[in-house]
Amino acid sequence: MAATMVADRAVDTRAVNRVPNPFPLTMAGMLAALGPQAINFGISIGGGEAYLLPNVSARGTLHMHWLMTISVILETALVYECIKYSVCTGRSFFAATNDLGPRGFWPWFWAVVTILTFAWPAWMGGAVIAAHRFTGIGNPLPFGPPHYLWAIIALVAVLVVFYFSNRTYAFLSKFFTVIMFANIVLVLAVTVIAAKPQHYWQVFLGYLGITFLTEGYPKALPPTDALALFNQPGGSLMWVSFWVIAAGFGMGRYAGQVTGVLRPPETVTAQELQWDHRDAGERAKMQQWVKLGGYSLILWWAIIGGLIMTYLYSVAGLAYLHEDFLKTGNIPSGVQVPIQMATIATGVMGPMAGWLMLLFIMVTLYDAQFPLYDTFIGRTTCDAIAVTGKARRPYRFYYFVVVTAAVLAGFYLITVAQPFILWIGVAISALVYRSIGAWQIMLINNRRLPEGFKVSRMNTVLLWITVVTGFGGVGYWVLTVLPKELCKNWKLLC
Repeated sequence: MAATMVADRAVDTRAVNRVPNPFPLTMAGMLAALGPQAINFGISIGGGEAYLLPNVSARGTLHMHWLMTISVILETALVYECIKYSVCTGRSFFAATNDLGPRGFWPWFWAVVTILTFAWPAWMGGAVIAAHRFTGIGNPLPFGPPHYLWAIIALVAVLVVFYFSNRTYAFLSKFFTVIMFANIVLVLAVTVIAAKPQHYWQVFLGYLGITFLTEGYPKALPPTDALALFNQPGGSLMWVSFWVIAAGFGMGRYAGQVTGVLRPPETVTAQELQWDHRDAGERAKMQQWVKLGGYSLILWWAIIGGLIMTYLYSVAGLAYLHEDFLKTGNIPSGVQVPIQMATIATGVMGPMAGWLMLLFIMVTLYDAQFPLYDTFIGRTTCDAIAVTGKARRPYRFYYFVVVTAAVLAGFYLITVAQPFILWIGVAISALVYRSIGAWQIMLINNRRLPEGFKVSRMNTVLLWITVVTGFGGVGYWVLTVLPKELCKNWKLLC
């Protein structure tokens, strides 16, 4: 991947904008800046973590939890650099990749791989299963699985929300903020009641890597799960840059928004917005915007989400599910996986708490699907259209065409069991994307941003570690684990 930056030889006639006054670097400022990280938190925590971490802890295989500690550090560096670029330019990471050679390739690369990876409504599949269990209402239609009625309701609701919201980001940020705090309170309550001191200590040793150093790799942990741990808590990677712009951070204040059909379309710029970086006052304001984006990322996503919440999910799984695993050798599987935290809540706090957790899981998994349609699929594809000169209509027109097509495809995709090869692709794709993104944002920020905003030495080291470990881990998995999985599941390469 020997891409180069493409020089912009055209005369720059863009207007120079004033840097907006930033939020203060206080707790009030952190709360005001919560929106992008609330969405990031909602995708990261309660989705994959509700699936994976209690499952791993049920086996008592906490030895590789230290991979999550490293993952949080590496992903924080990557997302911080993406936030910095978008704050300074009002432009998304994905639009910026158009300036990487070969020109015009990378925005479409990201659009295509994102659709292939995230168009399958996996999180919504877990949500509708939880809804079916929560209500007891099955599918009266002569076709589709038992939970298909709930899938129809959920998919139609996605379109209704997007079509009739004033601004899609405003809805997402408010919705996810509520879910974020509800997640914290409910999981904390379950864990405090269920866990004993030794459970907290065992998980803590796993996060530090001490269990791995003293006991080695656990045989009961599949290598694919260990690779998945290195991607936790997941997060939205480079896609956070869209929400930073929509929240109006820095130059994002001048970028247009995606509006619903009842409002006129706004002009969504896909080009860099200019500001006077030679003015000391402007530089100081922009530095504070960058710090605000970084501090909010570290507080809300890295510390509270990436470390504390994943820790609590793991402690809850160990405290409640591990004893049953020792007796029976069984762990939640199939449709039981997305509702395992409800199983824990029922056993710890009674049926009412279990119903509440089931409802919460339903909403959490369901809302995770919103930004996948809106941002991962819709905005990434529309930015590719905009920056490669393919746009003949307003940005919003293409946005609703793409999102509507993806949702309509979901009416069929949600009825079919996710094929193994696609599950494999989703499981490893985020690590590959993280590695490519780390390499690209180093090029972009060092070439496009003014002095004082380029990539620091520490982040340069962390981003290169991201590139090497991501490709190295996936490469090792492809060579050693994938052949065994293909043999086991498809009877290939046996």
